[in-house]
Parts: sequence; structure tokens; C-alpha cells
Amino acid sequence: MPEGSRILGIMRKTVVALGLAFVFLAAFGMDARAQVTFTPGPDTQTFFNLTGLSQQDLTNKLNGLFQAAGTQGYLRRFGDAQSFTSKGMGVDYASEATYFEVGGSASFALGMDRTYQPGNTQGFPISGMGFNATVMGGVSLGFLGIPVMVFGNWMKVPTQSYGAMRGSLDNWGVHAQLRLFGPSHRTTALKMLVRWGGIAVTTGIDSSHMSLGLSQNISSKFTFPNASIPDVTVDTTGAASGQITDVNGTAVGTAHLNLDMTTKSIPLEVTTSLRLVTLLTVYGGLGFDWQLSGGSNMDVGVDARMVGHAAGQNLDLGTAHVNFAAHADPSAAKIRGILGAQVNFLLFRLFAQLNVANTSPTMASVAVGARVAY
Repeated sequence: MPEGSRILGIMRKTVVALGLAFVFLAAFGMDARAQVTFTPGPDTQTFFNLTGLSQQDLTNKLNGLFQAAGTQGYLRRFGDAQSFTSKGMGVDYASEATYFEVGGSASFALGMDRTYQPGNTQGFPISGMGFNATVMGGVSLGFLGIPVMVFGNWMKVPTQSYGAMRGSLDNWGVHAQLRLFGPSHRTTALKMLVRWGGIAVTTGIDSSHMSLGLSQNISSKFTFPNASIPDVTVDTTGAASGQITDVNGTAVGTAHLNLDMTTKSIPLEVTTSLRLVTLLTVYGGLGFDWQLSGGSNMDVGVDARMVGHAAGQNLDLGTAHVNFAAHADPSAAKIRGILGAQVNFLLFRLFAQLNVANTSPTMASVAVGARVAY
């Protein structure tokens, strides 16, 4: 397999994995319910007569089965995580290139519930996530006597499908970095051991967009413990269930979930670096991000056909419908800490960077990548 196809395949599977993770969180991290409508079938009343249940009983079960997330807060956390992935990918804080540099990186971000404790059975510790990847380049204006690096980054992954998932990713950024109090490039024995990189002030604009989609059959089970007869089940598979002690149900149908996240932000970062024995550079600092525009949109729809099995009969109970749409704006601004390390070998650089924001939920991203600097 060509290397380019291999990288694209890895990115595609990563987008799919992120989408599946979002679906998992959407299923288990909900605190507000969607309104479910129910269209009765020709045998619905017969089923109610046999079981002693009512349409309200069935509707209540469906409302408990198909839920919608706590809309704005939940979507906002996912949008914030996606915005956070762009931090540290399009700018170099450690290389001090004399002329130019090129490279690429990938980043993954998580929002983590600050109230979560090990062993806590309530809630889930992850609250928002995002993924990004980009290629970048930088040019030094030192030849003009200006201690500034100008950076640009860009990536576009068209819509890719993997099983029941589909997703696309694109981002771009433009940044300028002013270096103050930087050392001269004259090599001395001391600078071979320890070299301070001065102060770097960086600003620009980051833009990121990700879309995810799901279309697949779903199956969920529920129980009616107070039904009047013991040998009744409800499902949508059409298969008889045999004798049971409770009235059980399974809703099977086609679902769609579409998630679209767009973020634009202006960072202001102040960092410093220290190079040790020319092979290792460590750096850190603080950043502040203004969210300009964008937002997160989610659209969910389910149509589930219901078939009841009672007294040896297959009964058409009708169809349950759930539709849900929501929008959330990104958080206004946040302060984050920056910490990174870079391995230097001749012109080649390998780096890993951590960004952490002490927000609620706590936001963290890890970026890894490689560069060539000259």
C-alpha cells in the first residue's frame, strides 16, 4: 500500500473512531429528553387488550429509550474540544529556524469532568473530544532584520466512509511570531550545553471544521414489569420470544446522526524555550484564545418499527419517530498552559506538546509531529 494511502486510511479510521465515541457519549451522557411521537399500527389496541398496557405506557418507554443531549452545553463542549485541537499544530515554539521550516502534526483533545472521582458510578469523565491534523510551513523575516517568523498551515480531508460512519475534516491557520531577547546564532561551548531561546510572542487565526455522520440500524431493549400476562415481548424483528416472566421490548430501526463543528479563534501566546546539549528543547508558556465565530450543530432522527408478540400472535404496533436538532455557540475565551518537548537531530525535529485549560470541564490536547527547520 502506498504511504499516502496508508496515512489517509489511518486518518479515516480516526475520524470514524471519533464519531463512534461521540455516539457513545450521546447515548450515555444525556440529561434532557426528546419528544417522541408514536404512530399506532392496526394491532396496537389488540396488544394493549392482551397485556393490560396503554399507549401512554408504551410512549413513556419510548421517551426513556430515545433521549436527546443537554443541548447547548453538551455541543459547546465538543466544539471547544475541536477548537482546542488546533493549538500547537501550526506554529513552532522551539526550532528558531534561520530561514524556513516545513512539517506536519496531529492533535487530539478531550474535555474531562473536574468533579469525576475514581469509583464514581455517576456520570462519565469525558465531556467533549476532537481530532485534527495539518501540514505547516514557516518563513523567517530575519533577512530583513525583523525577528519575526510567519507561519501558515492547512489540511483538507474530503468525506470518507467507513462502515456506517462518514466524516470530513479541514483546517487552516496563519500566525506571526515575534522573538525577543533571542540569542545570536554564534556557536560557543556554553551554548552547545544550554541555550535560552528568549521570549516568543505569537498571534494569528485558527480555523477548524469537522463533520461526522452515522446511518445504521439500532436495537434497544426495555421491560414492562407490570404487564398482566407473562408471555409477551415487544420487538421489531418479527421473531417469537417464547415464555418470559416480564413483558420486554426491543426497538429496531434506522437512525441518522449528523454533527458539524466549525470554530475560529485568535490566540495570543507568550512562550520561552531552553535547549539542552543541542539534542533536546523544552518549552512552555501561556496562551489566551478569543473565539470569533462558528458553532456546533447536531441533527438526530430515528424511525423504529414496533412488532408485538402476544398470545402466539405477531402484532403490528406501529412506528416510533424521534427527531432532534440543536445548535451551540463556542465558549467566549479561555486561558491555557503550554508545555512541550522537542528532539533535534541535524535539520529534523520531533515534538510533542500539551495544552491544558483550567476550565469546567478541564480541556487538554496533545499534539505530536515532525518538522524540518533550516
